[in-house]
Amino acid sequence: MKKILASLLALSMILTLSACNGTTVSQPSSSQPEASSQTPEELSVSAADPSLESNRETAEYYLKKAEEVVVSDTQVTFTDDTGRGEISIDKNPQKVAVLYGSLTCLWYEAGGSVQSTIGGKSASSLYEEQIGRDITKDEGVVIVSESASGTNWDVETILAEQPDLIICSVGMKGYETISGPAQEANIPVIGIDYDAVQDYLKWFKVFCNLSGHPELWDSVAEQTAQSIIEIVSHVPTDKEAPRAVILVLSSDVLKAYTGASQPGVILKELGGVNLADPDNTQTASSVEINMEDLFALDPDVIFLSEFGDVSLDTLKELYGEDPVWNSLDAVKENKLFGLEKALFHNKANQKYDQAYRSMAERLYPESNFAN
Repeated sequence: MKKILASLLALSMILTLSACNGTTVSQPSSSQPEASSQTPEELSVSAADPSLESNRETAEYYLKKAEEVVVSDTQVTFTDDTGRGEISIDKNPQKVAVLYGSLTCLWYEAGGSVQSTIGGKSASSLYEEQIGRDITKDEGVVIVSESASGTNWDVETILAEQPDLIICSVGMKGYETISGPAQEANIPVIGIDYDAVQDYLKWFKVFCNLSGHPELWDSVAEQTAQSIIEIVSHVPTDKEAPRAVILVLSSDVLKAYTGASQPGVILKELGGVNLADPDNTQTASSVEINMEDLFALDPDVIFLSEFGDVSLDTLKELYGEDPVWNSLDAVKENKLFGLEKALFHNKANQKYDQAYRSMAERLYPESNFAN
């Protein structure tokens, strides 16, 4: 991990030179990273150049959770999202069950393969999109359920495959359903919930070291992290923060994502104001919203999370004749954007930098976020 920070420090120096030529640097607004120890050389450079210090802090902010993962010759030690404290898992498990589609994709991205997983149309589509093929058709892969919801699992079917590691979500009752029976069978379980890049980097580090492919950290995760840090560092600080709403349409019910959602986290870290959660205090990922609320909020930019059959065309069909909708400045100025399913609805994983760049370009059209 020191190698990563050194690499990001070098990147920060490049960005600082860019800042001297007119590019400003921004700190993610969602959190103030904790200070860490620096070499005397780093301290002297930071003191002389505040923008370099800001970039170093940005790197630490994104890498903090990954740095807490401890890797030994035989085990990986970390805390998962179950609240049970630190756990250690043996490296190189031979029969792995991953019971959540996005986590299956991340496990493959980090060099692993599964022996059993979730199937169904939605999962197969996700595997093709993120892994490049429907892994449920691979030889030796067993579909133990058509649903990621733990309430629909046949625990005996899962345990009959005799996995030596189970990875699941803490949501949708997954961990709640499988943890007890797995413990009785002496099978370790990792429970995960994440909606941010910091979590992606943490779990990539855990997964690539468990799978026996630690080199993928440098070639995949680190590259994604560096790209995101560069994008965030180029967010303009000399302009008023754009005020936005991120809409999500489900069963014809209009909602808005809060700062607790994946798109909300990205908006926050890019310096935008989420009008549905301006103080970032909501714990639910979304709240209901109506046209009167939108009129009162009057956002500069409106985003729509696209998934399934929901697109900008869907929104326009529903509200295109509504005079209140058409009176919104964001609609009149054509600042209405769809958020791609692969980048914002799904876990973007190694494409997180594409999600950040896509939103940044829409929030700050006059700024350059190209590679």
